[in-house]
Amino acid sequence: MNEPAAPAINAPTMPPAWRLWLAIAAVLPFSFNAGYYLHPKKFPFYVAPLDLLTGPLVLLVLYGIVRKRTNDWFPPLGNLFWAGVAMASILWSDPRIFGEWARSALGQTVLVVLCAVWVFEHFIPNAAGLRRLALALGAVTGACFLYALYQYVQPEGLPLPSHETGRYFGGGVTNVRLAGWFEFRGQFAAQVAMMVPACAAFAVFEKDSALQVAAGALALLGLCVCMFGGGVLAACAGALAVAGVLLTIRGARHPLGAAALAAALILALMVVLPRLPRDNASVLWKTVSHFTQSSEGALPQPSARLRRYQAAVNFLSDGNHWIAGAGAGKFQTAVNNYYHGQAYPKPGANTDDEAAFETNAHEPMTYGLIETTAVELGVLGLLGLTLVFATWFAAALAAYVRAAADDHTTRALALASAGACIGAAVFSAFGSPLVRGCAGTFAFFMGVALALNARATDSPKEAA
Repeated sequence: MNEPAAPAINAPTMPPAWRLWLAIAAVLPFSFNAGYYLHPKKFPFYVAPLDLLTGPLVLLVLYGIVRKRTNDWFPPLGNLFWAGVAMASILWSDPRIFGEWARSALGQTVLVVLCAVWVFEHFIPNAAGLRRLALALGAVTGACFLYALYQYVQPEGLPLPSHETGRYFGGGVTNVRLAGWFEFRGQFAAQVAMMVPACAAFAVFEKDSALQVAAGALALLGLCVCMFGGGVLAACAGALAVAGVLLTIRGARHPLGAAALAAALILALMVVLPRLPRDNASVLWKTVSHFTQSSEGALPQPSARLRRYQAAVNFLSDGNHWIAGAGAGKFQTAVNNYYHGQAYPKPGANTDDEAAFETNAHEPMTYGLIETTAVELGVLGLLGLTLVFATWFAAALAAYVRAAADDHTTRALALASAGACIGAAVFSAFGSPLVRGCAGTFAFFMGVALALNARATDSPKEAA
């Protein structure tokens, strides 16, 4: 017996509860170091719920497509292009070895950008179900932010919690480990970059006043406890994008909401952050500055990030590397061969040496998605990355404009997706929104934009 046709995206009928729970499980923002228990040498290998559930979800969506004979199944062309370039890069990489790093890079790209985005576009068939999923994601993220707040108010100390010491996620963490249940602040910042703009959108359009207040408070909390400047800058850019859409889109303007959002952002940045006890302004600046001081009175030196940028530029300018890059998973190998000179030497400290972060060691999880894409896939990869973000933002804007004036659910979701897109795009200059644990948020909000735009019907718009 055939299943009934899928309802329109704005239909009030809720999907079955099991679908919601399965989708919520897949989008949960955390990862688990399975390597400590499974790898013979206890090498770190992180697994997120999205990694385990995307395969079954793809099969469920395929089953639904076959049974319902829908034509709305083709993945976005930008996503296909980027994933295709990543897979094809193995053919021109040197050496042509499908090693561990290549498998990881390709797997994450295909899993998140191609499969997971496609799943979230199709698995929940209406805006009401997507709203519940967004609220569940916000609630779990809120718990993570509250845990980060607990870490924030503790005195600093015990900088390297580990499985051996049993001090994971406790109080007394340094600014580097102040990341809720994530291991490093770079991972936490990726979640902040996408969730703060999304919360800002819900604070404007959510029909439940209690949820509006909760969304606004969650956005402010995320900005206050994030200790990585790239995450705060990206979150602010996403929130400003939300305000810009509210102010400029013809037929869908909301000037009061834009003014309130801009005022709240200015208040948070100018009044709240500079007065917080961990000297947020100084810490945030240090994480994005290209020059650092190793000791008081010493001359500023190029940061580890700037030295890595220089090596990446040296690689891309050598021959025709800028066209197609070194191949997926070859970032570290490529840039390691292009550090030279006394001005920009290779950072020599251990990656996990917190005392040397920003000066002579790389902070884990802060390799920018833009720089890794440029080195590994060249201009072809950057074109694919641009198409992904352009497709995402355009779909979110189109869904927002096409929604009825009284359809607060669709408009809130579309606006949240647009803000998350800009947050993820800006954060890509500082870190990667595709790291395990945060990738589900990336896939969910892009899938929301595509779903709303593909299945919404044109409806009366507000007067300009």
